[in-house]
Amino acid sequence: MRRVPLCLFGLVPVFAAVACGSVSGTTVTTSDRPAVAEPGQPVPASAVHRLTAIASRAVKLNGGHPVAWATAVVTTHAKALTSATPGDTTPGAKTIVYLVTIKGHFVCNLCSVPPGGHAPTGTYLSIVINAKNFEGTDSGISPKPPPVSPARFGPVTHLKLHPLGRR
Repeated sequence: MRRVPLCLFGLVPVFAAVACGSVSGTTVTTSDRPAVAEPGQPVPASAVHRLTAIASRAVKLNGGHPVAWATAVVTTHAKALTSATPGDTTPGAKTIVYLVTIKGHFVCNLCSVPPGGHAPTGTYLSIVINAKNFEGTDSGISPKPPPVSPARFGPVTHLKLHPLGRR
């Protein structure tokens, strides 16, 4: 899977915009979802809206094509990298993150490419998001499914992305 730096991916503004729009001090929970992100547990209900907004913005910034599906799972940074950007390592390996995986058609027009080169494209977009502050740490675009299925890390939450331009 090609690793595309987040700053070139155009996702840094996504995380800042989503974080600015959040309400602090309130946690929404349901009986089957924890209030705090824990690896191997379902994505907390309080995080689903923010993750959906991040995923929607990522789709828009990477071609804006309709998607087949989008999912999120809670895991550790080290495990997320085995799916999103295989071969990468991180000093914060035990940091709790959300791994968002989206299937669709993606074109990274914000990526820098060598003269005569083409923007990276792919069918799968993976984003690793710090669970504490919702900042993006890693991302990747690939023509193939992730080598490690996100479902191996715990229960997968399906994100309902709005058709582009509608909310």
